[in-house]
Amino acid sequence: MAIDGKISLPVVGPGDERERTYEHPLYKQLLSVPGLSLGVTSLDALLTWGLRNSLWVFPMATSCCGIELMAAAASRVDLDRMGTIVRATPRQADVMVVAGTITVKMAPRVKKLWDQMPEPKWAIAMGSCAISGDFYRDLYPVVPGIDTFLPVDVYIPGCPPNPEALMHGLLRLQEKVRLQRLGQFATPEPRPALLASTKPSIPRLNDPEREAETNEQQTADAMKTADSAVERPEATGSSAASEALSPAPALEGTTPPASWLESLFAAHGALAFPKDAPPLISADRHVALARALQERGYKQLVYIAASHWLAGRGRAGADASETEHFEVAFALRTVGRASQLASWSVRLEPGQSLPTLTEVFAGADWQEREQWDLLGVKFSGHPDLRRIMMPDDWEGHPLRKDYAADTHRAPWR
Repeated sequence: MAIDGKISLPVVGPGDERERTYEHPLYKQLLSVPGLSLGVTSLDALLTWGLRNSLWVFPMATSCCGIELMAAAASRVDLDRMGTIVRATPRQADVMVVAGTITVKMAPRVKKLWDQMPEPKWAIAMGSCAISGDFYRDLYPVVPGIDTFLPVDVYIPGCPPNPEALMHGLLRLQEKVRLQRLGQFATPEPRPALLASTKPSIPRLNDPEREAETNEQQTADAMKTADSAVERPEATGSSAASEALSPAPALEGTTPPASWLESLFAAHGALAFPKDAPPLISADRHVALARALQERGYKQLVYIAASHWLAGRGRAGADASETEHFEVAFALRTVGRASQLASWSVRLEPGQSLPTLTEVFAGADWQEREQWDLLGVKFSGHPDLRRIMMPDDWEGHPLRKDYAADTHRAPWR
C-alpha cells in the first residue's frame, strides 16, 4: 500500500514463512571450521559411493519369501533409507532379488529379465528355495537353485528370511561393491559337505563340470518366443453325441435311490453308488447329467479333478483295481443360501476320451486343460485342448502315477 507516495511493505507476522530460513546443523558446523566447507576426493570414490548407496532392486518374488521382501520395503525396515528402491522394470534396476521358488517354466523368463538389466548388475538369492530348491529341489518342475543359470552375488538363507536378513544381505552387497571397485574380492568359504549334499542336477555357473553348451541352451531357451512352441494337440470329437442317449440301463443288485438326486444319477446311467465316493457315471452320459443338474439350479462348476490308477491299485469295486484307469470327478453347486453340492465321477480306460463340458459350463475350459496337462486325460470336443501349466514342449504328464518325480529337464534341471 502507498502512504504519502511511498510504498510500504506489509508487516511480517509471526506466522509468515518468508522469514523462515533453513540451515542444516551439520552444514553450520562445517562452515565454522576453516577448510571444511570444501571436500576433495577422487571421481572413482564419488561414483562408488553413489553406486553403493543407490542399489535399485528388481523384485522377482514368486512365493512366500516375496512377502518378506515386501515387508522390507514397508515402514518398519524401510529400504528406501539406504537408497534402495524397488523398480518395476529391469532396465532401471541393478540388483535382482529372487525371492522364492523358480520353476522350469519361469526360469527362461527370469533369465530373459536378467539379460535386460544394464551392467553393472548383481543378483541376490533370497531364501532356501532360490538358493537350492529346498523341499522341492528333486521335483520335476523346480530349478535346483538359481545359480544354475544366474551368477549369484549374495545368498540369504532362511525359510523365509526376515526383512532384517534382507537388509543385512544388501549391506553385504554394498561391501562387495566397494571391494570390487578397489580391485579386491571377498574370498568365499567353501563347505564341501554342504556343496555335495546340495549338488543340483544342472551344474552351477562356477562349477568346473559345467559345459559351455548349457549356457548357450539356457540363453536360447530364454529368448525363445511362444510362437516357437511345439505342435499343440488337436481336440477331437464332439459333445453333440451326448445329446442322443439311449435309456439308462437298470441297476442290478443295487439299493433303490434314496433321494431325487440319486434318482437323477440312476436315470443317467449310474454304474454304482459307492459308500465312500461319488456315484460312477458312464462316460457317454455325464454331459447330459450336467445339463440336467444345471436345469435344476446347479449353476456353479466347483471342480474337475482327475486321478490316475495303475494296474492292481485303485478304488475297490467294479474291478477298478484290476486294470490301469483314470477317474475324473466333477462337482456342481447351487447358488445362494442353503447351497447344495452334487458330485459324480467317470472312469476312463487309457486312451479313452471324455466329452467336454465347455458347452455347458464355460469354466470347464481351463479345468479340463489342467487335467489334460497334468494327467493326459483327453476331452473330446474341447475348443483348445493344450497345456496350461507346463511348458508347451514338456514331455509327459507329471501327475501320472508312472511319472518319475525327479525327471530331468534340460537345460534347467
